[in-house]
Amino acid sequence: MRLWIVVGLLFVWGCGDDKKKEPVEVPDPLETARDLLALHDVLGKRPDERPDEAKAQDVDRQALAALIDDLEGRDPFITDLYVGFVVGALARYQDKLVATANAGRATVVAGRARIAMKLEGEGWKIVLEESVPAEIVERAAAEKRRFDEAKARGAQ
Repeated sequence: MRLWIVVGLLFVWGCGDDKKKEPVEVPDPLETARDLLALHDVLGKRPDERPDEAKAQDVDRQALAALIDDLEGRDPFITDLYVGFVVGALARYQDKLVATANAGRATVVAGRARIAMKLEGEGWKIVLEESVPAEIVERAAAEKRRFDEAKARGAQ
């Protein structure tokens, strides 16, 4: 008798919802790159073709935070330089970008730059710490020191 109960339960369990689950579509990391270029008004343009009015306007931080994983947590001046590096690399090579993705991580190749991304929720986010090469990190730190020194001299 117990055997029939177990068989019956297995049968009912096995006859559950036969609907096929639709495959989860993983977004394209290149969409994040394009969204970042559009946010900076350089999508489809060379970096030097960016309109002057776009250069004068601040980029929407909330929109930027939706595209960049580690936007906060460091000096905003340095972060802006890192973002500038990523935008510049993507803009220069936007017609030749190549993306690879595996296990929630992606890399977008833009010339010699390797832009690292990680899958968050339903989209890819750029990881600045992994995308900005050491040489640019050093140059950004030097630029920040110069900026701070000039600011200090101006305050005297």
